[in-house]
Amino acid sequence: MGTTSKGSLKRKVFPKGQVVIPVALRKKYHIEIGDHVDVISKPDGILLKPMPKKERKKSLTDCLFGVFGKYAKEKPKLKKADINEATEAGFIEDWKK
Repeated sequence: MGTTSKGSLKRKVFPKGQVVIPVALRKKYHIEIGDHVDVISKPDGILLKPMPKKERKKSLTDCLFGVFGKYAKEKPKLKKADINEATEAGFIEDWKK
């Protein structure tokens, strides 16, 4: 999917409403996997604006994701959902005590 004019790119919208931000723009604006962006409605379109680093709040799952990777060489890779589920189960277990 190519450029249309200077500073403008055409991108496809996928079934879940996802649009891929080109890697050059992600690097330029320091957007990393898992980061949040503000989606702002404008009279002439939609503005995607990276949230400032100080406003980004990491969940416990985000903080723990990948921490124990070096200990799990032959185990199946965990997903954030797996960690979140285990964290919630541990929290609920302690809450009931």
